Amino acid sequence: MKCMRCGLILAAALGPSTTAASQGHGPAYGLSTPTLGRGGWSVDVAAMSRRLDDGATLMLRPMLSYGITEDVQLSASLPLPLNTLPRVPNARGMARMPAAPDAELLLGWRFHRQGTDVGTRFETTTWVGVDYPTDQTRAGITTSPGLVGSIVTGYASRTLYLWAGSLHRRYIDVGGDSEDHLGDVTLYSLVAGYRPPMFQRDYPHPDWRIFVEVIGEHSARTVVAGERLSGTGGHQIFVGPTLLGLFGSWGVSGGPVFNAYRDVNGSQPGETMRLVLNTTLWF
Repeated sequence: MKCMRCGLILAAALGPSTTAASQGHGPAYGLSTPTLGRGGWSVDVAAMSRRLDDGATLMLRPMLSYGITEDVQLSASLPLPLNTLPRVPNARGMARMPAAPDAELLLGWRFHRQGTDVGTRFETTTWVGVDYPTDQTRAGITTSPGLVGSIVTGYASRTLYLWAGSLHRRYIDVGGDSEDHLGDVTLYSLVAGYRPPMFQRDYPHPDWRIFVEVIGEHSARTVVAGERLSGTGGHQIFVGPTLLGLFGSWGVSGGPVFNAYRDVNGSQPGETMRLVLNTTLWF
């Protein structure tokens, strides 16, 4: 936990991180629909940690995003691992940034947007991307590039927010099923948010939003020499509260999610909590 606290302090000191702009004024872990405006930029750094039975991981991830149009956004993020563990189950970590040491390029398209009333909207966004591992092996398995895709739909107003979506991450097995590769990861999320009336005012007044996030992850078994390893893969669900605060061109968000359900194969270390702290600068 000491490493975790040091990393969060460092992330805050570095400045830009992940939620206000590039996460689309949304949650820290779950999928959400908003994209940057046309010609808009955001610079982000996220500090993310996973607490397991045998220790904690810690990673910083900077991310640069650009709004090509009002509904199309391009993002690129890089991993900066600070503390790793040898047997960490494969995971996504955040909706728009992986917890794994992969460089990632994402393209988002908000292809459906419908205004239901003044200040309210119903919309749907899809994301596709490419991941490239920065490590040659992971948990003893040779790494390979991968693909990621997601879709999310939801409702947003000045007071209430609700998003539901799913994401799939696949490592490419160039040599077919006989090639060693890490198991696919499927993430699904349900996020509900509330913006109290006292914070429904424009800058320079603070703007705070409260989210309850439910994050499910299913990991497929890792394949070695065409055989699926019995002690890999499984299903976990995390639940917790997060906050988002906006201050002019800056945003800060994050919070913990706790393991509410765990069904993994073999003797993998138990994961009790995940923690994310995000700050964002957009311009």
